[in-house]
Formats: sequence, structure tokens, C-alpha cells
Amino acid sequence: MPDSKESSKQDFYEILGVKYKVTQEEIENAYHDLARKLHPDVTGGDAELTERYMAINEAYQVLSKPHTRMEYDVSIGIDKLSDGEEKKPESVYGKDETPGADMRRLDAKLRRTIKEAERQCSRDNFWEASRSLEMFLKTHPENPHLRTTLASAALGMKRYHDAANHMKVACTVAYHDPENFVKLGNIYILAGQLVLAEKALHEALGWNAEHVGALNLLKDIEELRDAEKPPIQRMFRKVAKAFGRKE
Repeated sequence: MPDSKESSKQDFYEILGVKYKVTQEEIENAYHDLARKLHPDVTGGDAELTERYMAINEAYQVLSKPHTRMEYDVSIGIDKLSDGEEKKPESVYGKDETPGADMRRLDAKLRRTIKEAERQCSRDNFWEASRSLEMFLKTHPENPHLRTTLASAALGMKRYHDAANHMKVACTVAYHDPENFVKLGNIYILAGQLVLAEKALHEALGWNAEHVGALNLLKDIEELRDAEKPPIQRMFRKVAKAFGRKE
């Protein structure tokens, strides 16, 4: 597989190293073979290899589902290939462009829009940030960076349900990144969903047992629960802690 700079020029089939007329089973096999080799637990968290791992995940998320694969095939002209044909059709955009050029332009536009949306969020322009990003949900529904930025905008508007839904997608796609689970846990805390927050934070600790953010938020949850208890229960809790006992 080529490095991350080269893979940005490839289409999803090339990223997985499969032919256009490949079966769904072959897509599954190719993905799992690459995932085993490039998983951060195997590569030691190498930044370049993690980028490649993220690329195969994004490709798999599209090609593993028949309806999204069909839409993608149409977008790059694969649906016009005859059985057994592997050569890409000539681009309708010009001789010097590949069939995936339009997708790459869209990806570049998404990156610019996310960067601008992050600036908008830093200025508390959450509604404007959200509006500019939502147009990409149809073409990049499982892009983790898009989802985390949308979650930040929704959180700024106190739309906790929307924020949590965006972060859950990011956690599913980039499940090896503990930061995503910490962000989800924080959203749940703000929404008063402490049980769900604990679950998300323990997921983060599963990837990094010493994650400071996750550990601090779990302490915050403990303090919130203490504050809800009657004074007599809080007193007994302090006594139990002093003697090193459980409640």
C-alpha cells in the first residue's frame, strides 16, 4: 500500500487493494487483512501508519454497504464498466483528471470548511459552523473529523442529543482514538446522563488506561453523585473513605 500522500490520490477500491467488480466478501477480507496489519495496537501508534489505517476504515465504511457503494460507484463512473473491465472510464472533467478528481476536490473543500467551522466555534458562532458543515453529511457521513466538529457546534448550542449522536459516529469509525470517547463522555455529563458518560469514559480507558481527561471526568461524576446524596449519606461516605472501607 502507498504512503498517506499517495493514498489521498487513490479511490476507495485502490486504498483497499481490490478490483472494481470485487464481491462484498472480498472487500471484507481485504479490509480485515489490512486492519490487522495497520491497527495502532500493532504499529505502536505510528502517525503515518495510523493515517493509512484511517484511510482504509473510511474506504471500508463506504464499500461495505451496498447502497453507499452503489452511490460511490456512480460518482466515479464505475457503474458504466462492463463485466470484467478494470480500466477506469475516461474522466468527463478533462484529459488530465482522473475519475476521482471530483471526489478529491470535495474532500479538499470539506477540510477547508472544517477548519473555518472550528474558527467559528472558537468565536461562539456555533449555528454558522453547524450550517456550513451539514451539507457534507450526505457525501461524508462517516468522516470522524466532520462529526467531531459538528458535535462541538451542537454542544455550543446545548443540543446535547445531536452532539452525542455525532460523537457516537466518530467513536464507531475512529474507535481506537480515546479522545473521541472522552468527548462523548463529557457530552453525556453535561446532559445529565452519568451512566452513559461512565460507559464512554471506560471505553477511553480501555485504549489508554492513564488518560488524564477520562480519569478526571470519572472523578467529576463521583462528585456529582455525592452532591445528590442526602447530607447523612455524604457523611458516612467520608467516614468510610477515611477508614479505607467501601460504603
